[in-house]
Amino acid sequence: VAAMLSRLPADPKRTYGYRRVEVLAALGNAIALMVATGFLLREAWARFAFPTAIAAKPMIGVAFIGLLCNLGSAAMLWKASRTNINMRGALLHVISDGAGSVGALIAGFVILKTRWYQADAIVTVLICGGIVLTAFWLLRDSVNILLEGAPPHLDIDEIRSALTGIPGVTDVHDLHLWSLTQGQEAMSGHLILAEGRDHAEALKAGKDVLAEKFGITHVTLQIEKSDED
Repeated sequence: VAAMLSRLPADPKRTYGYRRVEVLAALGNAIALMVATGFLLREAWARFAFPTAIAAKPMIGVAFIGLLCNLGSAAMLWKASRTNINMRGALLHVISDGAGSVGALIAGFVILKTRWYQADAIVTVLICGGIVLTAFWLLRDSVNILLEGAPPHLDIDEIRSALTGIPGVTDVHDLHLWSLTQGQEAMSGHLILAEGRDHAEALKAGKDVLAEKFGITHVTLQIEKSDED
């Protein structure tokens, strides 16, 4: 649903469009994973403290079917997840489910051979550790985008240096770098030109540097005169 909503065109109330719906979905996914982990840990503690009989064979069968389904889902989401934070959230959710299936298989075989029912609780705790870690990464990246943080793969000092290296540009200030959503970066800044330099040439050179070297095409640059001019 978030992927479909993100394709809606911009309108007078949402001038950037609805791309960040996907970021909100990823944030919701991260929170849901953490909440689910809390319930799993509580249940694992109860099962460890008060072991109950578990039907190992049905457990193994259901876990195996679940693993196959999750592997298929992960294969479909893998490519898109590298450039789309919403799809990455969905992939992490599927991977966590797949890890649960693997854990259930391991615990099922242990229970089948030894009747040690606490194995189910121990495997659950180990899986929860991995889920919390991946959910934290997703939460961190989602919040960074929503707070207009600089994309982690771009160095703002390197960008400033590249713009300052344009002939005639003496300084760069009010430089802002952010993401509309993962893979869609935007930037704005002020270029101070030396006396006699052509504004149009400086603008073109700035946009060319940002597009070719950093892959940033959504750019707003403002030209200012130097104090000497």
